[in-house]
Amino acid sequence: MIIIMTVGWFYESQSQTTTLYFIRHAEKTNSSSNPELSEEGIQRALKWAAFFEKIPITVFYTTLTQRTQMTCSYIATTKQKEMIFYEASRFSIEEIYKKHLGQTILIVGHSNTIPKYINTFLGSEIYPLLDENNFGSLYTLKIEEGKVTHDLVVYN
Repeated sequence: MIIIMTVGWFYESQSQTTTLYFIRHAEKTNSSSNPELSEEGIQRALKWAAFFEKIPITVFYTTLTQRTQMTCSYIATTKQKEMIFYEASRFSIEEIYKKHLGQTILIVGHSNTIPKYINTFLGSEIYPLLDENNFGSLYTLKIEEGKVTHDLVVYN
């Protein structure tokens, strides 16, 4: 599904494409407050690293939890990039967009935050919260010349 929307705060003269990818952390070992990835989660993180291998990601954002850091690090390491840490309660797609205009960005987050960030940015409740067992959703936002396209693809 690809949806095109125009967002008013962009300048029409901007011709650079900014792409933001959002994934949830991979499977975790348990339901404690800050678990590491399980073996299944490590395998998924490696699959994400292979998936993003040819995509020129220049900036990596992750929350401070072990599961998001581990997921993100498998991907960032393949590109020899550092990760930028963010607080989930202060995250803003608009700020990230303005700070990294024309770049490709990966944001690793959580089931209850990623759809919320995207819906807030789009100004509409398009994406529901992720099911607790869904670890394979890839959200993509592309912003170019004042237009935003977004889609969601689920990989098993």
